[in-house]
Amino acid sequence: MKRMLPVLLWLVIGTNISWGSWLSDGKYAGEFLSLGVDARALGMGGAYVAQATGASAAYWNPAGLAFIPRHEINLMHAEQFDGIVGYDFGAYAQPSSKGGGWGFGIIHLGVGDIPVTVLEDPTAPLSDSNRVRIAEQTSDNEIAIFGGLGRTFTYWGNGRLSYGVAAKLVGKWLYNESAYGLGFDLGVRYVPMPNLALGALLQDVTTTAVIWSTGQKELIAPTVKLGGAWSVDLPRLIARVTIAADMDVRFTDRGEADQFQLGALTADSHLGLEYFINVAGSGVALRGGTEPSRNPDKGFFGNYTFGAGLLFRSFHLDYAFLAHPDLGDTHRIALSVLWGGRGPGVNEENQ
Repeated sequence: MKRMLPVLLWLVIGTNISWGSWLSDGKYAGEFLSLGVDARALGMGGAYVAQATGASAAYWNPAGLAFIPRHEINLMHAEQFDGIVGYDFGAYAQPSSKGGGWGFGIIHLGVGDIPVTVLEDPTAPLSDSNRVRIAEQTSDNEIAIFGGLGRTFTYWGNGRLSYGVAAKLVGKWLYNESAYGLGFDLGVRYVPMPNLALGALLQDVTTTAVIWSTGQKELIAPTVKLGGAWSVDLPRLIARVTIAADMDVRFTDRGEADQFQLGALTADSHLGLEYFINVAGSGVALRGGTEPSRNPDKGFFGNYTFGAGLLFRSFHLDYAFLAHPDLGDTHRIALSVLWGGRGPGVNEENQ
């Protein structure tokens, strides 16, 4: 299966380039953007829309940038599906001296060693004497560069309401063709009490058009992400337990590719759990979660994630693992470096 995956990817992507009707539909045009970033978030099954307040918030929910307390750099490397797909993420964010915060980042997905095949005699049909041969190797590269900012909108009751906006430039390069697109995301985050956070994100709010050099287009339809996170402190165990849940609602019919089908809409759910032990300002975290299952034989929550983290004041080291029965295991490791802080007089959320 591992050797066949580049061939299957090439067949799928090559078909997309050849058939304009599929490109125009674009149900999976932004699939590489849905893989997620930040090993903490991915260890919790991707249930992170309400929790994002660090450098990865520009991806998960730019409204979370309003609460970022310090300068932060977040770097992640992932080996997807037994190392077939390379996936990298890097981001920087900082608080603003006037309140709120801003950040930017980059995502890169790459698949190498994709065979380009031809017939030994292109003028004759396929036969026992005219077989397919590999003419050369190519690769698929997909990049997204994004930036966002978040601001506190108002105090609503005893809570804090923030908003955020992010823009992203998408680029794809496959064989001799390339494609580019520009999209926008809008997010809100509400913290009604110290241990509860609610979030919502509207991705690709204007429908992102990715235009290929062939003239064909892929349209990334909007997606609404809704999430919540609730934490419970356990003083006797010097620990905190966080439970999170997200729901992704897509404005396109992807059929059985998603968990729920609601007419022309489809939806996926994410659940996450973190057990964090805080000792003298440093901490250890254990995480688990579920990602949507695409295989009905595996049950409703068929893909489970696991993770762990070491958290110190100046840096965080996180790891996340996802097992897949068909495509192999995925390992993600991330490093965050933190320094500085907000200026005096600027309120911070209790992290």
